[in-house]
Amino acid sequence: MNIGPLALSSGLLALLFGIIAALASAGFLHRRGHADAGNALYLALGIGLLAARAAYVAGWWPQYMQQPLSILNIRDHGFDPIVGALGLLGAAAAIGWRRPPLRRPLAAGVAVGVMAWAFAGLVAYKLTTTTHPGLPALVLSDLDGHEVPLQTLRGQPTVINLWATWCGPCRREMPVLAEAQQATPQIRFVFADQGESAAAVKHFMQVQRLALQHVLIDGNLQLSNHYNARGYPTTLFLDADGRLRDMHIGELSRATLAERLQRIQPPTAPAPR
Repeated sequence: MNIGPLALSSGLLALLFGIIAALASAGFLHRRGHADAGNALYLALGIGLLAARAAYVAGWWPQYMQQPLSILNIRDHGFDPIVGALGLLGAAAAIGWRRPPLRRPLAAGVAVGVMAWAFAGLVAYKLTTTTHPGLPALVLSDLDGHEVPLQTLRGQPTVINLWATWCGPCRREMPVLAEAQQATPQIRFVFADQGESAAAVKHFMQVQRLALQHVLIDGNLQLSNHYNARGYPTTLFLDADGRLRDMHIGELSRATLAERLQRIQPPTAPAPR
C-alpha cells in the first residue's frame, strides 16, 4: 500500500493494525477504571519483536554472516512471526505476574492485537495472491531491443526485480541478486528496469561491472502499474505457473532473499535407490 511517498508492505500494515487494535482495547478498559496497560503493551511488543528478529537471524545465520551489518537492518523484513508472537505472550505473562492490576487490560490488549494482526495478515495475503494470479500479457524489450513476451517466463519459478539505476537500495541489493542468479539456475531471475532507456542500463552495468542475464526495459512502468508497485526496489516471486507467491518491497538481504527463494523453489526429487 502507498501512503503519499511511502510504500508500506502488507506485513507492516498488518502489524500496525494489530498494535492499534491492542492499544484501543487497553484504552477502552482504562476509561472504565482499569489500570493503563499502554506502556506494558509497548514493552511486550518490543520484546516480541526482538525475539522474532533474533530467531530469524539464527535461522539464516550463514547468510547474515556474509553481511554482518544487515543484522541491524530490520527494513529487510526478517522476522519470525511465530517466535515473535510467543515472545509477546511470554513478556505479557511476565508483566502481568509482577503487576496484578495490569493483568486484565494487558491480556485483553494482547488478545485483541494478536487476533487483529492475524486477521489483517490473512486478508493481505489473500488479496496479494488473488488480485494478481498470473503473469500479465505484456511485452517488454531486452537491452538489444528485442521483444520479450512475459508469458514466455512460465514453466520455471521466477523472480522479477523492479528497479532503476537511480535507486540507491536497488544498487545495493543488485550484487546479492546477481550472486543468487548464478547460484540457483533452477530459478529464473529477471531484472525489469522501470522507466529508463536501454543505453542508461547498459552504462550502469558496465560501470558497476555487473554480469546479469534477463535484463528487460519497462519504459512505461507497465509491471509497476500491474502489481501496484510505487516504491523501488520491489521484488516479485512467482511459481512455475506464473502465479505471484510473494512480493517484497525494499532492499533484500541475502537471508530474506534465500527465505523467499525457498518458498518458490521446486522440491528436489529423491535420489534413486
